Amino acid sequence: MAKKTSKSSKAKSGWGWVESNQPGKPTDAEKAKVTALFEPYVQELNEGLPPLEEPQQFNQAVRVEAKWRGSYFYLMSHYKCPPKPEYDVEGFEVGVARLTYKSPGVYDLSYFRHTGQWATIFYELSLEDCLEQIESAPHFEV
Repeated sequence: MAKKTSKSSKAKSGWGWVESNQPGKPTDAEKAKVTALFEPYVQELNEGLPPLEEPQQFNQAVRVEAKWRGSYFYLMSHYKCPPKPEYDVEGFEVGVARLTYKSPGVYDLSYFRHTGQWATIFYELSLEDCLEQIESAPHFEV
């Protein structure tokens, strides 16, 4: 008996462009522009923090800091722990917002989740739109 043969359906392979999710590399001028725009906001946040209560009973935010790390611009909140014997550390830092540089003037905006991971919620925003979202959206509270 003759065996039936079927034509194999091979996928054709070839070269093509694939969009990358990798962040771009910001120039020093771009970093300076972002830092200058966020500096007054960070200063305003620091001035709005309440003074430490004495005696301190709970973790309390003591300062907000902006910093670059690679292609990411972070707003971080630093907390001080009360002096209790069960605490191993004096304080810790928590992420508030992260801007991911994509291209000149274009950023993705993320917030720091309770799971310890960054979640991107706004894509391809201008720098001014990022600042506006951070000031108004509830995800970015200190």
